[in-house]
Amino acid sequence: MAEHAEHIEHSGPHIASVSNYLTIFSLLLILTAATVGVALMDLGIFNTVVALMIACVKAMLVILYYMHLKFSPGQIKLAAAAAIFWLMILLTITAFDYVGRTWQHVPAGW
Repeated sequence: MAEHAEHIEHSGPHIASVSNYLTIFSLLLILTAATVGVALMDLGIFNTVVALMIACVKAMLVILYYMHLKFSPGQIKLAAAAAIFWLMILLTITAFDYVGRTWQHVPAGW
């Protein structure tokens, strides 16, 4: 009976502490400042790459902690992973369409 009660106790919803939220919020502010700092630096073509990497880290923090995906059951995590996978497929198709497109010269006067 005690084992069953312990199982029920641990299967309930996870309640995050306020300090956890404040830590994640502080990290998001620091990463936002880093994004601004990178935008002010001249890294050539790597400005966009670094900014997108910082944005991905910020998105993962929001998804994992503020949307509680870290403490969700496996089916929810699988659905989120499938959504990200599908987004990657759509972005890849869009990138191939953009790269493979032949740009036509517009004649003068149009």
